[in-house]
Amino acid sequence: MLSETVPAPGWGVVALTALFAFAVSLTSFATPPNGRRSLLRNANVLATLFHEGGHALVSLLTGGDVTRVAITSPGGGFTTWKQQPGLGVVLATAAGYAMPPLAGLGAAVLLHQGRVTAVLVLTLVALVFVLLFTRDLRTLAVVVVVGAIVYCALRYAPGWLRTAIAYTEAWLLLISEIGGVQILVSNRREHGFSGHTDDAAKLAKQTKMPSPLWIVGWFVLNGWAIWHAAPLLFP
Repeated sequence: MLSETVPAPGWGVVALTALFAFAVSLTSFATPPNGRRSLLRNANVLATLFHEGGHALVSLLTGGDVTRVAITSPGGGFTTWKQQPGLGVVLATAAGYAMPPLAGLGAAVLLHQGRVTAVLVLTLVALVFVLLFTRDLRTLAVVVVVGAIVYCALRYAPGWLRTAIAYTEAWLLLISEIGGVQILVSNRREHGFSGHTDDAAKLAKQTKMPSPLWIVGWFVLNGWAIWHAAPLLFP
């Protein structure tokens, strides 16, 4: 199943899925005049799952003990783990904003090879991993709903729809964290550089390197991933 390949979709499918992902990313930091959040914002939950899963995975790989992964909103969540101070905790903290674009780049590589099924199967594996550390009903519901969508795409969707879903996922992972990193910038522009508890602030405390350096690093990583993934996704 993982080695199954399909022909590349047309340019229009790739462009439409990319535009959808850009629209979703905009909703993460752009509030409409009426103050109501767009339903598109809910699609950000995919990047949030990979963000928190990134913390958990790297923590485990570097000797940490993950106790919980939680999703609190489409664009927010937290992961708790126990780990001795040092490089491991730094890598685990930095992995959150790094994981979605890197996963998106990996998906783009597979899609360039026509391996749509592999992308969806590996997504299910990632969701099962997050499920192992789920401790609340909200996170459970999110994982189950996203997993059900992916499973139905694999089991029942026609080939064209399965391909469109896989491409949408790749673009969402590549692009959604741009909005997340933009929120870090906005929070500091509006409230200054003290009193924050986000990943950049934690890394600044852990490494004595100011949070703007970490924020710039994540922006650069996102740009690098998109730069290399876009030629792979467009036919």
